[in-house]
Amino acid sequence: MSISKLFQQELRQHYLFRRLPDKAFNNILQQSNLTSLKRNETLFEQGEEATRFFLVRSGQIMLFQTSPEGNEKVVDIIGPGQTFAEAVMFMEGNRYPVNARSTSNTELFYFDNIAFTEQLQKSNALCFAMMADMSTRLKGLLMEISELTIYNAKHRLISYLLGHINDLQDQPSVKLTATKSMIASRLSITPETFSRILSKLKKDNLISIEDETIILIQPEKLKEIIGESFVKRKTGCMS
Repeated sequence: MSISKLFQQELRQHYLFRRLPDKAFNNILQQSNLTSLKRNETLFEQGEEATRFFLVRSGQIMLFQTSPEGNEKVVDIIGPGQTFAEAVMFMEGNRYPVNARSTSNTELFYFDNIAFTEQLQKSNALCFAMMADMSTRLKGLLMEISELTIYNAKHRLISYLLGHINDLQDQPSVKLTATKSMIASRLSITPETFSRILSKLKKDNLISIEDETIILIQPEKLKEIIGESFVKRKTGCMS
């Protein structure tokens, strides 16, 4: 078996694998492995045949599309513990709809689509687990589309900050794990507008900025600016 016992224990914590019988889990692992990418290394390109899906162990993957003019639009930023491209197994044509590239040195597990779907056909529990997760992600996507089409740049940025608070710290803060230009693209905001909004929030004493960490000095006031309807959601949209 390619994946070590230690890594198997890590995988068992993920919703896709925790309900699997040992035999089904072992069958999937026969076609799985851990691989690594250097910073800015391409994992797959849009239109490429989708034979695998992935789970990030460490590092970060950027999912993006490229316009005919060569401009990149960030679709999602995938961090440790998150899977991506699993829903492509059920898409007509089985082609990746986006490009994937590492933004830092990255380790990720890959899983064979055929081996996984064979186990899906045998496990109702696994099917329902995937359906529940995809439904949650779909709800997040619908909210995101609403924000992109209805709300202004300031609303989108504040909503992003409130949705990515580090819950392990006493002072609400957001660690920017991606570049500001990547996050701006993710929110459909120009980098200049992104920086301008942050500067204004800082001037109004709503946030402070320390290196790559944004501290939310007055989170309740930020909530008031956009209303209480923001959705705290995790990344992972291209699943």
